[in-house]
Amino acid sequence: MCGGCGCKCKDAGDAENGDGSNKDLHPCKKCMLTPCVTHICLGVRRTDYLKHCNCYPPAIFIPAITVVQIVIFAVYAVELAGTSTPVTATTGYPRDSPLVYRPTRRYEAWRYLTYMFIHQGWEHLIGNMLLQLFVGVSLEMIHKWWRVMIVYLCGIIAGSLLHSMIEHNMALVGASAGAFALVGAHLAVVITNWKQMRVKCECKSKCLPSDFDRTLPTAPLRLVVVLPLVLHELGRAIYKHVASPEDWRIAVGAHIGGILAGVLLGVPLLKNMVKLPWETTLGIITAVVFLLFVTAAVLFNGLYKGYPPTDWS
Repeated sequence: MCGGCGCKCKDAGDAENGDGSNKDLHPCKKCMLTPCVTHICLGVRRTDYLKHCNCYPPAIFIPAITVVQIVIFAVYAVELAGTSTPVTATTGYPRDSPLVYRPTRRYEAWRYLTYMFIHQGWEHLIGNMLLQLFVGVSLEMIHKWWRVMIVYLCGIIAGSLLHSMIEHNMALVGASAGAFALVGAHLAVVITNWKQMRVKCECKSKCLPSDFDRTLPTAPLRLVVVLPLVLHELGRAIYKHVASPEDWRIAVGAHIGGILAGVLLGVPLLKNMVKLPWETTLGIITAVVFLLFVTAAVLFNGLYKGYPPTDWS
């Protein structure tokens, strides 16, 4: 038995490496959240993508930032409860908060990042929280929290910068750019780990049906899940941006900026189980493209004369 999962492989080395080498014994013991079937019954190799799924260290950043966003939302909701603009399902946010991005106060640079803590209505909050938890925690369990944190925060900054270049007069709130950066990073991971996401059943114990001995196309399956999600959310954002009233328009630029940041930074920052020369080159190119975008956006914010008058009060 390979540690209690019910699979009668020769030993843990056979289950993991397919070669009986007994190296790095039984990763299932590392974490109860590790999917045993992918490590034992499918004979996952050391280079396979799912081999690296564990909670050492645990997913920290996405759960923590989500809790902070919920607490800040609740505090402001209580403050606004007795005003003329209470928080409802789709409306209500502290317009004068120092956390909100406002085009009239672009000199307060922290606003390009802290707007992620403010949401307009609890539907806005719940939607972003569910998306970032669903995608972000799974990324952290493989790529670890510090890589995911960099991608998320860079997505937030890229979203506000692109928004500021497109919507010169429009304030910005919400963590959509960060959530979409995680989705973009997931797409990048599929690109760089395509072969490593295709797992072949190598278990000799007959614990699975005989016709199961074939390659499992997990990378295409991920695309089937992620791409419709991206297209749906972008389509919804564009529709609401056009059709919604002025005070409840979705910031399309923030969504696009977030997902582009995730794709561009996901290639060089997130784990690549078997790094090929073209993937290294691609990572350098995408990182340079991201830095050039940030530089151009900062210069645009400093030099463009079409913004509303600066509020120095």
